Amino acid sequence: MPLDTALTGRWDSSPFDHGVMEASELEFLDDGRGTGTVANALGDDVTRFSWHCPEPGVLEVHHEYGRTERVRYVIGPAAPPYATDPVAAATFEPPLFFARVYARVSEVSDR
Repeated sequence: MPLDTALTGRWDSSPFDHGVMEASELEFLDDGRGTGTVANALGDDVTRFSWHCPEPGVLEVHHEYGRTERVRYVIGPAAPPYATDPVAAATFEPPLFFARVYARVSEVSDR
């Protein structure tokens, strides 16, 4: 199944979650596996998933517990609140793992 290599790597919603007590992280591996983490004061909730892109700008995520999500996405610069410069970002519609916009942390996973 096709993968968009522009998604491969780690992404973090916290630069866009100013004033929110919860943040999400995504990791897309180049073999079609990944993880989604939602972190808040109560701890972290990590979900493993597989992913592919059935068409340009569309991401399909198959969660380890059987749920499938299909979202549209755009990768490009976005300015976090209170930032002076834009960062590389992925925007998902509808939100993915409770966040809509994620900043790129790294292009290649360090795992």
